[in-house]
Amino acid sequence: MNKNFLKLIKNIKKKFKQKKIYLHEPHILKDDITSVLAALKSKEISSYGKYTSVFEKKLGKYLGEKKTLSLVNGTAALHIAYKVMGINHNHEVLAPSMTYISTINAIKYCNSEPHFYEIEQSTLSVDLKKLEAYLKKKTIIKNKKCINKKTQKHIKAFVLVHINGLCCEIDKLLVLLNRYKIVLIEDAAEAIGSSYKNKKLGTFGEVGILSFNGNKIISTGGGGAIIFKKQIHYKKALHYISNCKKKHPFEFAHDDVGYNYRMPSLNAALGISQLKKLQHFVSKKKLIYLYYKSIFKNNQYKLLEPINKLSSNYWLPTITATNKKINLTRLIKSAHTQNFFLRSLWKPMHLLLPFKHCQKMSLRNTVRIYKSTVCLPGSVFLLK
Repeated sequence: MNKNFLKLIKNIKKKFKQKKIYLHEPHILKDDITSVLAALKSKEISSYGKYTSVFEKKLGKYLGEKKTLSLVNGTAALHIAYKVMGINHNHEVLAPSMTYISTINAIKYCNSEPHFYEIEQSTLSVDLKKLEAYLKKKTIIKNKKCINKKTQKHIKAFVLVHINGLCCEIDKLLVLLNRYKIVLIEDAAEAIGSSYKNKKLGTFGEVGILSFNGNKIISTGGGGAIIFKKQIHYKKALHYISNCKKKHPFEFAHDDVGYNYRMPSLNAALGISQLKKLQHFVSKKKLIYLYYKSIFKNNQYKLLEPINKLSSNYWLPTITATNKKINLTRLIKSAHTQNFFLRSLWKPMHLLLPFKHCQKMSLRNTVRIYKSTVCLPGSVFLLK
């Protein structure tokens, strides 16, 4: 099985004309360097520099949501998103077990508990039919709150993770969550540039987050963002990420426990120039996706495709082995010996020691996807 896959890799490397093909490298061009140098020369480098607010305004305009803040990373964005939504020890948050650990860690930062839901193969997102059946069986509505019958805790929020720029039918999910009085929080860390029904991912929930880590489609080095629907939440978050500092001409005064989470101006300067190229990057990545689609046609691997209503950013092309006999670990190791650095999806959170005790739906499909799915390299520059 591996021999056939290695043959495919050989053809892919020949097409991409790269000796080493990493999973997703940043694409830094001359205008990016010029933008960062301008920030350095003007000493606009801290979280109070002018480029931070400029980046936020440009990002908000692109998203169609003015109430947008930039932070040091996506993890900080998740923490503040949960905190502003009032998540605490009295609550549970429905979350996928198949996600990057920050999605779940940030729930714990708020002293709350993750409650894992099942996903489906085609979208790597929530299985809506199973979720609806589960909520009907396991919860009850009391005083306009969704209550877990077993723990008697309030299931306050649902975090929707858009893995690799894909998504489920969000409008159907919103109808279900509204019926159960559950707030939608979007983890769109991997999804900037993706739209569902011409609306940007990250803008459907009461709050959404983005990531601009070095491996994302556009980068600020380290960085993230939060998108809000309500002005009251936006102002509260801005206060928290600025260390809860009160305005004063010369004294340092703070009215609560805050966080030093604001994105530095130096990082924002890079974000400004990267954001200008986002649509171009998406176009380039679609070509890479279509190339992979031609390569993985009529063999033992299926390339995941965006659903009809989704215009994807094609962040990481993703394939699933259709033959159960294929050993994914061996396949990945073999690919790495050829300097082709694909990777599996994350190990499901409910299999990790800190989260084994958490409540969960039946997650057989999540485990099956973990054992059969790999992410392919997708750097913007792979196809000239």
